[in-house]
Amino acid sequence: MNRQFPVDEYPWLKRRKRRSLRLRYLLLPLLLVTASLFFLPDIKGGAEIFPERDKKIALSKTALCKKDLTRIDPDSIKRYNLTINWDLQQFISEIAIRYKLYYGAIVVMDPRTGDILAMYGRKSTGQDCSICLDTNHAASIFKLVTVVAAMDQGGYTSGSVFSYTGNAHTLYKKQLIDRKDRWTADITLADAFAHSNNVVFAKLGTLHLGETPIYLTAMKMGFWKCPLKDVECTPSTIFFPQDEYNLAELACGFNRQTKISPVHAAQMVSAAVNNGNMITPRLIRSEEVEHTQVMSEEAAHHLTYMMERTVRCGTVAKAFRHIGSDRVLRDLTIGGKSGSIDGDEPQGRRNWFAGYAQNRTNGEAITIGCLLIRDRYFWIEADTLARLVMRHYFAKTLNNVAQSN
Repeated sequence: MNRQFPVDEYPWLKRRKRRSLRLRYLLLPLLLVTASLFFLPDIKGGAEIFPERDKKIALSKTALCKKDLTRIDPDSIKRYNLTINWDLQQFISEIAIRYKLYYGAIVVMDPRTGDILAMYGRKSTGQDCSICLDTNHAASIFKLVTVVAAMDQGGYTSGSVFSYTGNAHTLYKKQLIDRKDRWTADITLADAFAHSNNVVFAKLGTLHLGETPIYLTAMKMGFWKCPLKDVECTPSTIFFPQDEYNLAELACGFNRQTKISPVHAAQMVSAAVNNGNMITPRLIRSEEVEHTQVMSEEAAHHLTYMMERTVRCGTVAKAFRHIGSDRVLRDLTIGGKSGSIDGDEPQGRRNWFAGYAQNRTNGEAITIGCLLIRDRYFWIEADTLARLVMRHYFAKTLNNVAQSN
């Protein structure tokens, strides 16, 4: 159902005066922090969810530390009873060396069990798999949160139509004005998502939703919360906007304050595969997993459609253009979301892919959170690396089925 909010009936949807905007953005952080006390552990400095005391208690429950994951090999998998699939882990390592990764972190997860099947990281100094647990600029990956908020709290669907003016991948204040002229184009929410239209998502945040639905959806989808229970992992965070333009930057991911880890990106995608249920990832086999309903089943169906459209004709279509003729990939349903933004520490362009691949026959699936930072010279992008991982994983499954028959 394509439902729009009637502006005349809801005056709070109209643009407020400048004085009201200042008051709203000053009070919002206080309200959200107060609400978080009922849902989350204590937040310290807006970036951590455990105070030092609680962090020590949490980490004392497991023998696995972040530094133990610098290098993952068969010995460490056996020693810590890790869920890592060594064949897949080794394949990603070989790809990283072959394509001379400057900086890369990729997490592959089974969305049914929560098992982390691969967790590989590489820096300029060599392999460091623990960086998969660190956060980095989220860029357009945050559009996953905004679009869920639009569907579950705004009443929109993948077929809802929006208008924008100018370049879809820029964000100027004049583009946020809701107007119609000869330079205005209409686009569905599905196509805006598939082509990563910054203007449409920015207007979603400022003109149609507001900040509260976005923040509440982000909290439900795991922001400000450690994704893993069995090892220390930096929580994903978003920034508090000071004005309407900041809110626009937040909604479309066009900022450097919102940060997410590859493991959390893979976790968020699991909700799309599981009809709205997001699973807690696990790295140790003995750990229990939890399912949390973070979006409605209807929203999950629309989200998978939009992610699949991104692969067919959106921002990652080039990397997946030949899957119809591939003997392995042609039997898979593949969806994804890309993102890119410049940053430092280390210096370079962040190149994101968050997505999934699912076998249409038996329902077996994997989700992927992949971040590559490109220096001046780069040999591979995140969507291509994700495609290679999907093919290798399901080719092994196909071979195993053939051998058992």
